[in-house]
Amino acid sequence: MKSLRWRLTLWFTASLLTVVAILVVSAHWHLDAELRMEKWERTHPAHPDWILHGSFTDQEVHDILGELLRFWLVVGVPVVGATLLAAYVLARQSIKPIREVNRQLERLGPATLQERIRAPDADPDVAELVGHLNALLDRLETSFAHLQDYTSQVAHELRTPLQLMRLQIETSASRLEAGLAEDLQHELARLSNYVEKALLIACAEQGRLEIRLVDFSLRAFLADVVEPFVRLAEAEGRRLRWACPANVTVRTDRDLLKQILFNLLNNALRHGTGEILLRARDRPKGVVVLVGNRRPEQKGKPGLGIGLRLVHALIQQLPQTSLATRETSYFWIRMQVPTGASLPARPRQAVSA
Repeated sequence: MKSLRWRLTLWFTASLLTVVAILVVSAHWHLDAELRMEKWERTHPAHPDWILHGSFTDQEVHDILGELLRFWLVVGVPVVGATLLAAYVLARQSIKPIREVNRQLERLGPATLQERIRAPDADPDVAELVGHLNALLDRLETSFAHLQDYTSQVAHELRTPLQLMRLQIETSASRLEAGLAEDLQHELARLSNYVEKALLIACAEQGRLEIRLVDFSLRAFLADVVEPFVRLAEAEGRRLRWACPANVTVRTDRDLLKQILFNLLNNALRHGTGEILLRARDRPKGVVVLVGNRRPEQKGKPGLGIGLRLVHALIQQLPQTSLATRETSYFWIRMQVPTGASLPARPRQAVSA
């Protein structure tokens, strides 16, 4: 009942029924008064010169008004139903331009900010709203383009100096303290990783990634992806458990999917506690990959969020691929990947679980 369509329907129906009720009550009251006060005169059929004088009794008045009330009820119930139906249709047609605007807004994203909202059949108020939305989209497109260009330029500018610094440290490692050289290498590697991710995000959000779709076995692919994370989890006293049916194939870009899973598992290691779960399930609409971990009770200082931003940017470039989150006792990330063609059977390999 909270939708605008139903509110308009109820307001229209209530307004019409109120007017009808006022008319009916007024007519009923006026007719009752007239019947009680009216005196009638009639001639006798057999004696035209006789004039009969009389008035309506209370019982006659009640009978007349009762018959009229029953007639109103018989006619009024269908009228109320027809009114409700007409009100719903009118309300639905009235908000049709708004529904169309909402559908167009749902299709907008970082890669489609150049599109604009169209509402040719809208009334002046909706047309004014659409004009304001398009003006807002103009500003967002300009700001987003400037931000993407700036990110890309900064990443390009930083890449070369960072590479030179890493080379200088490597060549000068013998003249530096072992701990200092190692710390510098670690920090430079971290900064280089941020730069590479920023470049990849810029390319993905601008739609400049080259997508190569291939069919491959998901189980063998996951075995390769999770291997380093199993060791990292064990080093922290944690456990990574994963499962995938042996006959599941997917059709997507291997490199981009690997990048996505690396970021999801890395976030689970950095920001989660306890064991990490990774499950793959074959469903009619595609293969579902779940990554879950427990959230710490006290969250530390948040990071830049560049990993999840990269994941969302890559997901948008892969066809028929979606990402969703769900939080229960575990924080779950649900990714759906299109199913691939069947591949020739291979010898079963032992997989850690």
